[in-house]
Amino acid sequence: MHSVLLFTFSLFITIGALEEDPLVTYYKLYELGVQHHREKNYTVANTLFEKALEDYHFYHKNAINCRVECRRKNNSLAEKLANSRKVLDILEINIFQSFIHQSKCLKRCYKTNFGERPEHFPDSNSVRIDKDFEDGRHYQFMQFCQYELKNYPKAASAAFTYYLKHPHDINAQHNVQLYRERFGVKDEEITDLDRKPYQASHILGDIAYDESNWTGVIEHFERALKEFYEEEQRCRLQCEDKLVIPMESHLTNFFQYLAEIYIPILRCQVDCEYKLSRVFADHEEGFLEEHYHYLQYAYYQTGDFDRAAEAIGAFLLFNSSHPDMLRNRLYFITRLGYHDSHLSARKEAVDYIEMRNKLESLLQYLEFDDITDDFVDDSDGEDREGGHYLGVFERLGIKVIQTPKELKGERFTAEGVLRDEQSEELLSLARSARTDSSGIKTISIPNAIEAVRGDPELEMSLRLLLKLSESVRLFTSRFYNQTSFYTKETKLVCRGPTDPDQENNEDNDCFPQEDGSCVDEEALKSVTEYLDEYRAVLFINNVTEGGETVFLNRKNTPVASVFPRQGLFTVFEATDRHTVTQPASQRCVILMTFTSQKDKDNPEYRQAMTFLNDLDEERVRKLNMDHLKTIDELEQKGVTIVQSGEELHGEERFVADGLMNEGDCQNLISLLENGGIEGDGYKGTASRVAKISPHTKHEIFEGLTVGRATQLAQSGELSKDSVQLYLDASERARLLVENFFNLTRPLYFDYTHLVCRKAITDDEERSDLSHPVHADNCQIQPDGSCLRQFPAYIARDYSAVLYLNGEEDFLGGEFFFAHDNKTEQISVSPKCGRMVGFNAGDYHGVKAVRKGRRCAIAMWYTMDPNTQELARLQAQKKMADRSSVRGRTRSREQMDIESNGEKEDQKRHSNRNQHGDHDIDTNKNKFDDKEMNNFEEEHSDVITIQEEIELKAIEKESERQEEIISEIKENEDHEEL
Repeated sequence: MHSVLLFTFSLFITIGALEEDPLVTYYKLYELGVQHHREKNYTVANTLFEKALEDYHFYHKNAINCRVECRRKNNSLAEKLANSRKVLDILEINIFQSFIHQSKCLKRCYKTNFGERPEHFPDSNSVRIDKDFEDGRHYQFMQFCQYELKNYPKAASAAFTYYLKHPHDINAQHNVQLYRERFGVKDEEITDLDRKPYQASHILGDIAYDESNWTGVIEHFERALKEFYEEEQRCRLQCEDKLVIPMESHLTNFFQYLAEIYIPILRCQVDCEYKLSRVFADHEEGFLEEHYHYLQYAYYQTGDFDRAAEAIGAFLLFNSSHPDMLRNRLYFITRLGYHDSHLSARKEAVDYIEMRNKLESLLQYLEFDDITDDFVDDSDGEDREGGHYLGVFERLGIKVIQTPKELKGERFTAEGVLRDEQSEELLSLARSARTDSSGIKTISIPNAIEAVRGDPELEMSLRLLLKLSESVRLFTSRFYNQTSFYTKETKLVCRGPTDPDQENNEDNDCFPQEDGSCVDEEALKSVTEYLDEYRAVLFINNVTEGGETVFLNRKNTPVASVFPRQGLFTVFEATDRHTVTQPASQRCVILMTFTSQKDKDNPEYRQAMTFLNDLDEERVRKLNMDHLKTIDELEQKGVTIVQSGEELHGEERFVADGLMNEGDCQNLISLLENGGIEGDGYKGTASRVAKISPHTKHEIFEGLTVGRATQLAQSGELSKDSVQLYLDASERARLLVENFFNLTRPLYFDYTHLVCRKAITDDEERSDLSHPVHADNCQIQPDGSCLRQFPAYIARDYSAVLYLNGEEDFLGGEFFFAHDNKTEQISVSPKCGRMVGFNAGDYHGVKAVRKGRRCAIAMWYTMDPNTQELARLQAQKKMADRSSVRGRTRSREQMDIESNGEKEDQKRHSNRNQHGDHDIDTNKNKFDDKEMNNFEEEHSDVITIQEEIELKAIEKESERQEEIISEIKENEDHEEL
């Protein structure tokens, strides 16, 4: 006991010394905190985290104060610019003179405030730690430390603060609730440790409003506005820390160099308002304008009509089409005798909007100028049909096909949001609904939720319905330049060919509509209720003939049409006259209605997300109980961990042996030889002709996806047992990754690829790499950092490679982890049954295959169930019930809702689903084994009920009689990173 106290005392002396040392910044304190946390020295770790947080705030507060003060002293720049407009050289000199003055001012100010403190140079380590503070990861550590120290109120506050930054993190929600229910922490003891002054003032203003205390509303919301604008300015100034020095040799132009430096800073500054627009957990749309809404009403109630008019003008500056505020404006003009000048916006709102618009237009210009050749500077007006303002969507593969000019109205057609396998899932949902007397199937979001309750296999269909409608909404709002678009309705509508006898009896004056109704000419004219609304139609299958969306003029004469093609979506004003021609085969669409009126926003989307989150939470509970059991089962089957963690120079890395035997390895290699395609899995045309590796000209690359393997097995070209082995082996690998890292959320496959790399000629002197150093979910930057943003596969969280052969078949081909500068850390030699698992953000590469052929299964995983590999889900369903379809034939009459063929009988699989971004350190929120055992006992009845539901689902699926897919259609939209 004496030695423990002595050790603790010496550690606190060390902490005190560190605190006095000016060279020790929050970076060092945070790293030491993580180290002691890992060593379970929770008292010391918590103290270090608190000191790190204190120094983090100290540094950034004073650094921003310096920037504010130096800008204030340099306020003569505007006058100099105004006096030098006619002489460009003098203008530029004045600008750079301003930069130099501020630089010297900042240097003096930093010296005064920070003394000998080292300068703030961004590198990969500092960027990572700053990101941890921004994301609130330090509160995860602090929460766990306080939990271990049994200081539950402080632990609850840390957990609550982290939850506010990650409101969709089910684990964070669960932790906060646990402190309330199990440890008796009262609500008033749980505080937001990061609450800003403007948030506190906003809350007080809300309370005053509920009490009809109009003077209090004015006081608190005026203060909240002032504090918000100050906080937003400080946020923009702090963005100057987002400095990334471009090292590319092509940046020889001085101004190009400046622009490259400014881009990440500008992105951060544009995002400040969004980051600050919340009081509690969720981001609030129109947060800033809401302050003026409260103020105009409060000023009106106190009889200060002039200030109320100014607040109305400020609100309309942010949201010019708000119906309530437009009515208030009209009331002031018609009833109170005000005119436009009385209703002009307040100065701080005008200045802010001008600054915000300039930042956004400059960022748009910088980002989109290189994407499209026909970019038009916003100073000359926008060419909407040029499409430059949609450049970010074009990079995602979404592009306009028919413009408003071609469709003769405020209409357009685009493509790129829907893939083949997504279409197949949505058609499964359509098959679950009944056809009405008019031959129409309609599935609303509530209908889809009920369908999932009855058939859990349809869960992915519901997720896709929500995801695709949201993608179309975002594109539509961008196309029409609407800052806020709300979804009034989303549903799936299918119509089939009409019976000839019924068709002859139909009223010729009836115009079929996209929603499945059929209206007469009078109803076609009565569209006043649809003002300010747009309809979007996403075709989810092909139609052999007919089924066009036809736009009509006032005389009901067709003026333009859109032919239904899978993946195409068309958008038009809800007041547009239109009709749908009779399709020759089943025609299914997702029909969406968007509006700019917030009061028409439908809560169904949020209800569906809540339903899915409940399902995810149930899986998380079961997963937490399965970890040890799964590891034991794998060990009993001969799987052993041979290297991990520090042995591999990283936190989330391991090497395991024994996942496959020699016979299974050879079986999968033969599977690839019989069904693989050179270049499969990469963009471009698949070919059985030898294809050079996309990474080196010295190797041939060939691969086989699970989707293609399953299709070939169904057609009899590949052994079904071998394809099942492919699925089973990769599933064992996923389970090992999920359980070894003790993840608190399930992993899903993002992509699976059976792949071989073969040396074209034997060359033992090769110095190139079979696969250059990279990370699987981010783009490596010149400074060694890695940005997790498009076009990287940002949804990927973990990766694994399961090897099928070793040195007996090839020379070279070692897998290696790399440093930030892309040099080798440590390598792993492949052999049959060996697997490497690691965090997808780790740098790694593959050495040259100098002789022979190297084969493996490459796997990428995600924690987001919405982005999981659909081809794999469908492969599991097809392979699970393949025996029941032998000898069956199909008839034309059985083709219901088909685009590329129907799916066969589906059997309930055991893949777990879970949503959302994963915790940076997923082990930190878990409690000790005793607590988990208690938790398991408390929820054993839940698991029993869930198993019962699954059994019923299996029984129901076994009764369904559906047809197998008749066409093999390949999907090659993935790339290996």
